[in-house]
Amino acid sequence: MRRVSVKKILSLATIFIIVASIAAFADPVEARFAGLGGENQNGEYTYPYFLTIDNGPQIAMICDDFYHSSAIGDTWQANITPLVGGDLSNTRFNDLTEYEEAAFLLLQINDANQPEWGNINFAVWQIFNPGVNAGDQPPGTLGAAYWLNLAKTADLGQIDFSNIMILTPTDAHAESGDQEFLYVTPEPGTLMLLGGALLGLFSQRRRFV
Repeated sequence: MRRVSVKKILSLATIFIIVASIAAFADPVEARFAGLGGENQNGEYTYPYFLTIDNGPQIAMICDDFYHSSAIGDTWQANITPLVGGDLSNTRFNDLTEYEEAAFLLLQINDANQPEWGNINFAVWQIFNPGVNAGDQPPGTLGAAYWLNLAKTADLGQIDFSNIMILTPTDAHAESGDQEFLYVTPEPGTLMLLGGALLGLFSQRRRFV
């Protein structure tokens, strides 16, 4: 019996994972608004919004769409568009630079700057809708204008957006309806680790057969 090399098995496992990930974006999914993270600035709930996709685990997302509305418990059909190489015609705003600016701000969010989360979300809203009023700057924070300027002046070509996805209602251009969100998926390295795990399982199976 011809032996299959470990390298070939790992390559095939990685290809399978990538192909499966791409296929997952091909058809609409069911999005569900599961809950809020409790952040509220000037009367508006801000990042994080927790959503599920096809009844999967809750994912923290940022809303980029100020003038539509979603409520906890809402479910709707949505398209998932990868920011890198995706067909932006399925998105609400169809503007690569604006999505990259918003994704850049999403990538700035971390546990250490939680007081800025509201400012960052307002800056994202202002990218797509400049007329959005961020209201009073919360004391001790940098303010939405700071984050908006940071996004506008960043060298976006140096940023890795490969793990950013856009979740858009299938009726993207309806005057009313649910909102659009951006979120972060596991990085490509995580997929490689999963491929390695599959390889490990394969090796264990061969050992005990």
